[in-house]
Amino acid sequence: MTCCEGFTSCNGFVLLSLCVIATVLNLVPMFADYAMDGFLFRHPVSCFEWWLPGVVGGGILVLPSVAMAFAAKKQGSCNSRCGMLFSACLCVFSVIGAIYCLLVSLFALGTGPLICQGADASLSSCNFTIKDIGSLSELNFDISWYLNEDGCWNRTEDGTEGNRILSAGLELDKDELVNLHVVTFTGLAAVSLLEVLFSLLQVLAGIGGCVCGTSKRREQ
Repeated sequence: MTCCEGFTSCNGFVLLSLCVIATVLNLVPMFADYAMDGFLFRHPVSCFEWWLPGVVGGGILVLPSVAMAFAAKKQGSCNSRCGMLFSACLCVFSVIGAIYCLLVSLFALGTGPLICQGADASLSSCNFTIKDIGSLSELNFDISWYLNEDGCWNRTEDGTEGNRILSAGLELDKDELVNLHVVTFTGLAAVSLLEVLFSLLQVLAGIGGCVCGTSKRREQ
């Protein structure tokens, strides 16, 4: 196995780990949404976890390159010039998915959670569309909703603290929901950046394996 093939095999484990982390981060606020009242979509943490940036962008779209990277360990699968070039081509989908995950996460961090808009805020309060992803430069990236005490909604109309009760008898207050939003999308942004990095490295390794040849070629 050449160095390019060896890197491809190891890169598969890294990308698979990042896929799992991205998926879990995306699902956590969904589980919190369901646990609040036993329903989905009624009181989501934010507008953005339902765009599935971690499940689709950081997960499903990265899996084809992961599968091809693991095939590098099997003689005759990726051990060819075409196989290495194909692994590089599949990483294009990984880069696209990771960039999608990154852009949605940046919008989420710049906009803030729905709890900042009111106790009864729901998905109907969201005005984010797929067209907005291409207008990141127009986003007013202001996280004052997190840094300032008065930057985010924190009381109901009667002046009491705006807590949301979980069906399990637990309770999520405003600060915990805000922190959940920040941790989720900061984590997704970091994971997507790593996926872009390792996918681009795999593109280089795949092209290098195609140009320089593989172990199967050298044995012949």
